[in-house]
Order: sequence, then C-alpha cells, then structure tokens
Amino acid sequence: MMTDNGLVTIEKEIQKMIETQLERSGILYRIYARIKSKNSIQEKITRKGYFQNGKLVQDVIGLRIMTYFGEDVELLVHYFSSFFDLECLQYDEPEVNQFNPVRVNLVCRMKKEQEKVFHTHKSQLTPLHKYLDTTFEIQIRTVFSEGWHEIDHFMRYKSKEEWDGLDNESRLFNGMYASLDTTDRTMIKLFDEIAYQHYQNRNWTAMLRNKFRLKFDLAPLSPALHSLFNHHKEVAKSFFKLDRSKAILKLLQSNISMPVTFSNWIYFCNYFYIRDEYIYEQTPLSLLSMFQSGFAENRQLQVSYKTAK
Repeated sequence: MMTDNGLVTIEKEIQKMIETQLERSGILYRIYARIKSKNSIQEKITRKGYFQNGKLVQDVIGLRIMTYFGEDVELLVHYFSSFFDLECLQYDEPEVNQFNPVRVNLVCRMKKEQEKVFHTHKSQLTPLHKYLDTTFEIQIRTVFSEGWHEIDHFMRYKSKEEWDGLDNESRLFNGMYASLDTTDRTMIKLFDEIAYQHYQNRNWTAMLRNKFRLKFDLAPLSPALHSLFNHHKEVAKSFFKLDRSKAILKLLQSNISMPVTFSNWIYFCNYFYIRDEYIYEQTPLSLLSMFQSGFAENRQLQVSYKTAK
C-alpha cells in the first residue's frame, strides 16, 4: 500500500479540510480517520464479490465525525454534501413501526489535486490497486451511538450469517441503540429547558451557552450586550427563539471565520436575523466587513440597515 506517501497525504488533507470547517462553526465534535489496510481491502473485495462484479472500494480512506448532539448530524450531512463532490449518500429513514439503526454515510470524490497524487502513487501498489476508487467515505454519528456502531460493525455486520434465526437477539441489540437514540433526544430537550430557565433568570451568557451548545470561548457576553438584554428582554427573547441549526448552517455556508465568542455570535445572528439597530452599532467594524462579504445578498441587508437609520 502507498500509506507512507500518497494516501496519508490525502487523508491528512481531507481531515484538515473538515476540521477547519467544524472549528469555524464551533460545533462540538470528535473526528477519526483511517486508511484501509491491505488485509482489510482484500477481505472486503472477497466479501462483497468485487472480483466478479467489477465494483471499486470507495472507502480506502474513511473519516468519522462524532457530534456531541444528535441535531448536528443532519446539519453536517446537509453541509458536507455540498462542500465536497458527493458521489452517493446513505441516510436511512427511520421506520414508524420498526426500530433500526440509522446509517449516515457520505461517499465523496477526492479533489482534483488529490486524485493526481492518488494516481501517481497507485502504480506502486499490489494488484489490488485496480479495485480502489478515488473516493473517500465520511460517517457521521453521535458520541452516544459511536460505541454501539463499532460493536455492530465487528460483531454483526461482518458475520451476518451468525445472526440467522436470532431475531429476538437482534431486536434486543437494536433496542440498545434505541435507548441511546432516546438519550440523544432527551439531552437536547434538557439543555433547551436549562436555556429557558437561564432566560427567565436573566443569566444571558448561560442562556446562550445552553441554547447554541457550541465550543464557546470562556469570556462572557460583553457588558453592553448584557445591559441591553437586561433592559430589553424582548430582544433577548428573539435570540432565545432563533433556530440554532439554521444559524450554524448559515455560518458554515459563508466564508466567515471569527472567534467563537458569545458576543460574536450575537453580532452574527443579529446581522442576519434579528437586525436590532443598537446591536448593529455595537458590532466591530472588522466583523461587519466580514459579514458583508460573506454572502452575495449582504448588500441588500446593508441597505436595510442604512434605511433604518
């Protein structure tokens, strides 16, 4: 295998690209990357019958993103499906009357330069090289479901015949995943409730931390914004009621890169959603410039602010 050169280079580049976007958003996550070993490729080709059907191994490079919150799975699927050149997406739809694990796998094309590196080193491989595609796989899961999926992959997926006739045991095993899924959903509701309690008590930094659930810097909300929220609770309420996922996706789809602070997020959300004039005037010029160039429609937003003045 070309793991010492080509594939390692490509793997690190792709991981860095993903990490840069996730760090920019402030989403809480873990990421893991791996390159399939020669034995693993051989096993998959044999198990899947690639020798006969001519298909190619699409996950010689695999990355796994583990989010802290289940709501971020769909958000990242939506974003990375357009950020990369998507080959195919496996996103299982939950069934109403039957519980099965939801698989979220994206198969994406390498960038042009990465494909060149891949093909350059491909000639150094064993005869297995012809079964490798210039794609990579991204799996997206929650931290709660990660352990279950790992066990399922090695103990059931790779030896399905051993589970023939064990319907009750399979349902029990899937039921464990159902418990984890319930925990994911319950945790989000818990933090939403905590955010509401802090909103009621005018603990604005705590409200924002539990509302947005991002990797915020430790610095609290600026005194000016804190005072505004104290005197105009209806303004604070408008931020409390914002669609969290929509705001994060808005940032990801822009070229905006700013420190993930409570104040910066207020400035960002105000510019694109709330449009409070006082907060707009408090926004640092460097951020305003960044917001104005982040999207094509920013010119229209800027006009609306000037008109309001």
